[in-house]
Amino acid sequence: MAFPPLFPKQTMTDALTNNRINIRALRYFQVLAEELHFGRAAARLNISQPPLSIQIKELEETLETKLFERTSRRVTLTRAGQVLKTEVDRILNATEHSLNYVRQIGRSANQHISIGIIGSALWGTLLTRLKSFKARYPDVEWSLHELSQHKQIAALRARTIDIAINRNVLPYAEEHIRNQLIAHESVALAVPENDPLCQRGKVPLTALSGRPLISLAFHQSDFARQLQDHCVEAGFYPLIAHQVNEPQTALALVSAGMGVSLLPETCGLIHWPGVRFLALEEAVPADLYALWYDEPLSDLLTEFIAGLQGR
Repeated sequence: MAFPPLFPKQTMTDALTNNRINIRALRYFQVLAEELHFGRAAARLNISQPPLSIQIKELEETLETKLFERTSRRVTLTRAGQVLKTEVDRILNATEHSLNYVRQIGRSANQHISIGIIGSALWGTLLTRLKSFKARYPDVEWSLHELSQHKQIAALRARTIDIAINRNVLPYAEEHIRNQLIAHESVALAVPENDPLCQRGKVPLTALSGRPLISLAFHQSDFARQLQDHCVEAGFYPLIAHQVNEPQTALALVSAGMGVSLLPETCGLIHWPGVRFLALEEAVPADLYALWYDEPLSDLLTEFIAGLQGR
């Protein structure tokens, strides 16, 4: 037995091609399909309810099928609406991706670079190299966006940034993302200035066993998990008392005597009152990498990455 098509007479592509369905209508449908409430959907779209209802009605008339079941108490998707929701998500995601790609090309043509960066990266040699690049290419502008490691990857894929600066990147971890080492750095131990460990030279990781550790947040940083793995390899599981998003927050807690923290050694340049940075016996890397989406780089970005490497 053959079943009739969900969207008779024309496909979504046909309708879009004929300008009978616009992107705005699809966006209105997408938000309503997510909220299943006209009031909340209208609020998200920053419009009143009548225009939303009109757009949905026109969309249903164009597709000649009902997309929502409406009662006085609830709104639900029909089977056709469920299928359309999947297709609209795909269409709008692809559209946004394509538009961002065009914006990225435009940024390069306009001599502008959008950089996603972790805040601690600027405390080492990177800022000096950025200044040197600016001196060599005074017409090139860049904008910095502080993003966690995980958000950087999403931004690279969406092409809302051109380059990301990250730590201890695993070369095989992210499909279609390329990387280049730009600076070697190491991890050091931040302790209160009156801590007995300050009497020692280099400190072994095992000295942290049983002590409250202030860690960078795992959900934002693969680097934080790598530091935990180093502790496990040294023979103990760290006692994580707090997880924070920024090194400055960790240093404030260390200064208050709330624990110790493993941080890139360059964070010691912050000179936080009441905090000392101690070298570790083990060589624990905190290397900086540049990352970009796997496609041919423009001449501008090629020169920029070379500048980040100090060349």
